[in-house]
Amino acid sequence: MSRRTVLAVPCLGAVAVTATRARSAQLPAPLDAMPAWLELASVPGASWAVLHASGTIASGAVGYARANDVLATPDTLFEAASLSKVVIAVAVHDMVRAGLIDLDRPVADHVAFTDDPRTRTITPRHLLSHSSGLPNWRDAAGEALTSAFTPGTRFRYSGEGFVLLGRLIEAVTGETAARVVAARVLRPAGMRRSSYGWAHGTEPLVAWAHDGAGALLADKGPAEFAARRDAGPSTPVDRWTQVERERAAVSRGRPAMPMFTIPNMAAGLWTTAADFARCLAYAQRYAMLSTPTTRVKGTLDWGLGWGLERGADRRFAWHWGANDGVANLFVVDLASNMAVVILTNGDSGRKVYERVARAIFAREFDAFAWLK
Repeated sequence: MSRRTVLAVPCLGAVAVTATRARSAQLPAPLDAMPAWLELASVPGASWAVLHASGTIASGAVGYARANDVLATPDTLFEAASLSKVVIAVAVHDMVRAGLIDLDRPVADHVAFTDDPRTRTITPRHLLSHSSGLPNWRDAAGEALTSAFTPGTRFRYSGEGFVLLGRLIEAVTGETAARVVAARVLRPAGMRRSSYGWAHGTEPLVAWAHDGAGALLADKGPAEFAARRDAGPSTPVDRWTQVERERAAVSRGRPAMPMFTIPNMAAGLWTTAADFARCLAYAQRYAMLSTPTTRVKGTLDWGLGWGLERGADRRFAWHWGANDGVANLFVVDLASNMAVVILTNGDSGRKVYERVARAIFAREFDAFAWLK
């Protein structure tokens, strides 16, 4: 077993990374029932990581990348889904620090995306805090991208907003957002396994999507990515321009809208839990991520890039992700910087990641009651 697969974590001990239903293996004590949780929830597999305050990471895989066929490994790539938003948020904060982006300058000064006067006032601050008023996703040809309320006045979760952040990055740098994020986050954070897809002719270890009963969704996940990739240029998708992304979508009979294009900066990262834990460690240098900016409900707020939950004695950052057949979560204790990441390849993965978070932090989370 290599040094990469077993890392010592204070308070958790030495951790063997790979556990499967086919054979037992050691997990950190709070998570030793994870194989049973996966079985009960009809979720084939999971990638997990625990980031300790010291910066050390314990990580591994449980179960199957493809149900009853291919075992998951620590290197298996899972869809990050909406956890992708945090990665581009970190890149934006890095660009703010470099003086390349002004959080309070209207995005429309750089990107011609709307003629609506109210929508033209949207700033990166609004987008990062989900207070832009933009919809989550549009799916009808010709549908305008328009704010539903005055930006900055309330919360409305928006994937479109984070795609717009990607377009802002491209306008400011003259480079594709995916390549900027790789240069400013993936590489410096040490996320060596993470990317926005894979090239023609390569077959990485990937987790397939599964429905709520654990059945394979053969046309989702890797297959859906490959179909979208093959509809466009032969160059790697992280080099595709906006025009190329839109042409590829149209060639498949889809509207030229973000939810049908790749790379999707709001939901298109492929990663491992260990890599994503490295992102969380790297993100600690950007305190504004954890600045309460938009009121959500009860103990919940949104910062400039991730969700926030206030407890009587502790504060947490968190984000969830859900694509077809995928359910993910991370939670960070903002006092200790300890974090847990859980990526699953099943529609019922929420049942698993909620148990993981409760087990690691020994508490209930209001965010789980709020999530739809």
